[in-house]
Parts: sequence; structure tokens; C-alpha cells
Amino acid sequence: MLKLLLLSLFISFPCYAQEPSDWMLAKEKNGITVYTRTLPNSDYKEFKGEVNITANLAELLTFIKEPKNCPDWQYKCIYQLQLTDGYIYKLSNLPWPLNNRYTVMYSDEKFNLQTQIHTLKLKNIPRDLLPENIKKQLPAEGNTVQMRTSDGYWKLDLSHAPNIHITHQMHGDPAGVIPASLANLGVINAAFVSLDNLRRKFVLP
Repeated sequence: MLKLLLLSLFISFPCYAQEPSDWMLAKEKNGITVYTRTLPNSDYKEFKGEVNITANLAELLTFIKEPKNCPDWQYKCIYQLQLTDGYIYKLSNLPWPLNNRYTVMYSDEKFNLQTQIHTLKLKNIPRDLLPENIKKQLPAEGNTVQMRTSDGYWKLDLSHAPNIHITHQMHGDPAGVIPASLANLGVINAAFVSLDNLRRKFVLP
């Protein structure tokens, strides 16, 4: 019962006593806009990337959620596994001598018919709080490290279809000894490279 209570608390997105700082423009190129901001109680910045593409929603979602596609477009992705019950495992590359990082994210997918917005929320769950059946599906940790947090969403606005406005927002804490100054440089690339690769996949010939 205690583990279930803790899991429900982690799945719920955090509420802070104080407000985050305002979004600051970090990069604008190829039709992609990337913003960052500082959150209370964290040295690591949150990012928000936005881009417009013309695509079929079903094809776009299939591509985004297909694990084998991850290394082709997501920044630093080594590989991704689709687990049962809405859980996703993703391993990301960090340069030597840092250990590679992984996340085990619970995904919650919803479509709002009134606003025409399709949202895929992602929440990293600590390994020791995962259900037993999910733990059994995970690769051995070896020398990898689970990120402390990796939380956010994909938001697909279809109100001007076939044009889709994509917003990708995430906040991560890599855990370990990675300096915040170094990690905060990486979040801009994490947003821009992933969205730019996604844009290129759906550019009309």
C-alpha cells in the first residue's frame, strides 16, 4: 500500500510553492523556437521547443512512439524499449567519463476533442518504485544511472490541421556529478536537435 501511495505521488506532476521563472528565448532556427526557464528547487533548466509541421496525426504519433525510431531523431538516444502498461525505457548517451543515463517513464496519452489538442505526458519513475512486472522487463543497470527526473510532455495542436503545432516541454535532473552549467547547455540541443530531426522526417517532397 505504501509503495502504491508513493507511486501515485511520483506520477502526479509536481506543484511548487513558488512560480517558475519566465521563459527565455534560447534558440530560433529552421522554424524551431527553443525556450528555457529555471524551476524552483532545481539547478537544472526546463526547456520548451516549438515547431509547425504538416503531417497526418496517426503517422506522426506512430513515428514518435515507435521505439526503434528513437536513435534516428531523439537527441543522444541509444535505444528505447516499449514496456507494458504504458511504461517506456530510454537509454541516452553521455560522453566519457560520464555514465550513460536512462529513464523509465510512465506515459499518459489524451486527446481533447474541444481544443483539438493531443497530449502525451511523460513522468520518470524511480526504479525502486516501479511495479514488479515492469522491473522484470528492464535491462540490467550495469554502469548506467537512472535520471532523478525526466518529466514533461508532447503537445500536438490540431486546430489548424493539416498543420500541426508541436510543443515539446521537459525538465530533467541527470543525477550524479554532472555540473548544472554543463547540463543546461545540453537542454537546448535536446530540444532543437530532436524537433529539427522530426521536422525533416515530415518535410513534404
